[in-house]
Amino acid sequence: MKRASYGIDAPGAVRANIVLGVVFAVIAAAGFELNVIPAWAIIGATSLAALCFFYAAVMLWSSLVGKKRVCERLVAALALDGHEQVLDAGCGRGLALIACAKKLTTGKAIGIDLWAAKDQSNNHPDATWANAAAVGVAKRVVVETGDITKLPFADASFDAVISMTVIHNIPSRAGRDAAVRELVRVLKPGGRMAIYDLMHTARYAEVLQDAGMTVQVLSRHFLWLLPSRSLLARKPG
Repeated sequence: MKRASYGIDAPGAVRANIVLGVVFAVIAAAGFELNVIPAWAIIGATSLAALCFFYAAVMLWSSLVGKKRVCERLVAALALDGHEQVLDAGCGRGLALIACAKKLTTGKAIGIDLWAAKDQSNNHPDATWANAAAVGVAKRVVVETGDITKLPFADASFDAVISMTVIHNIPSRAGRDAAVRELVRVLKPGGRMAIYDLMHTARYAEVLQDAGMTVQVLSRHFLWLLPSRSLLARKPG
């Protein structure tokens, strides 16, 4: 039986660090063997190679281990009872989507994404469906294509909303604010929203509070060597 595979975040950056590490390592080794560059340059090239390999390892760990741990906490914070309609905004290959679906009985987990391969390796709805089938939750999952700044759903469509490492990929502050407001719009009164993201979470909290949500910081993280936080917000009933 196939196992679910949720891919690597920012695969281009991981590859670039590995390639640069190899290049610097080769320069250092060649300089040492052939004695063609000064000692300080060999030491510098060795240090740069180690730094590149270290950051590639950090990125891989963050995608394959750290992010899964954060996902477990976020889904637990939603306190799903099994009957909800849940939206995963920017679902990618389905890590949070499937984690929510595993908690459901009569409910549905709906994932939406623009499927940018630069943000996640092999980011495609077929990969998401394959993961859902591998975990045995395909009947409780719906996968759609769409922009989270203009969600194709009616107001108050979902009992719960989750989003992980997605909103920061929107380049402008106005676009990120629009995405957060869209998540609020489609959430039912009394519903919960869990967001994990990098760098901009303080601003997300402001936008959520301005929209009347109560917001708490669930946890702080340093995945990808970047400051990040998990937020839990509640919409007044």
